[in-house]
Amino acid sequence: MIVYDNLSGLLKFSLLEKFSSQVLDFVTTKQNPYGKGENFNIGFSGGEISEIQANRLELAKALKLKPENFVFQNQIHSSNVFKVTKKQSGSGFYQKETAIQDTDILLTNEKNICLITRSADCAPVLLYSPDSNSIAAIHSGRKGTLLNVSSKAVKEMQKQFGADPTKIIACIGPSIGFDCYEVDFDCANEFFGTSFYRLEMIKKVDGKFYLDLKAMIFNSLVLSGVDPKNIEVSEICTKCDEKRFFSARRGEKQRFCAGIMLK
Repeated sequence: MIVYDNLSGLLKFSLLEKFSSQVLDFVTTKQNPYGKGENFNIGFSGGEISEIQANRLELAKALKLKPENFVFQNQIHSSNVFKVTKKQSGSGFYQKETAIQDTDILLTNEKNICLITRSADCAPVLLYSPDSNSIAAIHSGRKGTLLNVSSKAVKEMQKQFGADPTKIIACIGPSIGFDCYEVDFDCANEFFGTSFYRLEMIKKVDGKFYLDLKAMIFNSLVLSGVDPKNIEVSEICTKCDEKRFFSARRGEKQRFCAGIMLK
């Protein structure tokens, strides 16, 4: 990942750089877009609503967008999909109640709609299909990954827009790393036998189990037809990178976000 233009508080994916005239992508951090502060909270938790609204307005300004360009979702750790159109412009920007309800996969082929997924350890996944000019924003935590949400998003882009999976650019954002994602046996056991599971994706150390969430998402994307060379995986662990990212495992309720928009 690289710094978003001259905005040191934002990151973007290297693989999407060559498509910068067609698509905008970004990942926020604890710092505001200009690299100031340590509480640039984008989610409606862990702070006053007025503060979150102010942060979102600052994000919009930095990206040269308007509130009506953004579409937020009320994430529930599901595999539910919502196809976004201009009718949903501005959904969830000012109030949680106006967000797209009960979904974790947003997709669209309409321009100037910035799809948002929020996170604080779960993996944000952004997809761009150059051939069908369509995008998706996915919230993939443990439950979502178990439900194969990234693969479902690829299939929906293929179904809804005629996207060729082999040409899709997939970006897996900052999330909790393998060495930090401790789970109990029952949780680990849920992944045994899934189509995307490989032996090296779960390890046991001193009687504790750990999940490689990013590797599972990567393999899920490959199995859905995405070319491995078209997948970028952020090496950032949100639990370890305390200076830049919020982490639920550290007890933080605030959220950062990832966004993608067709220009």
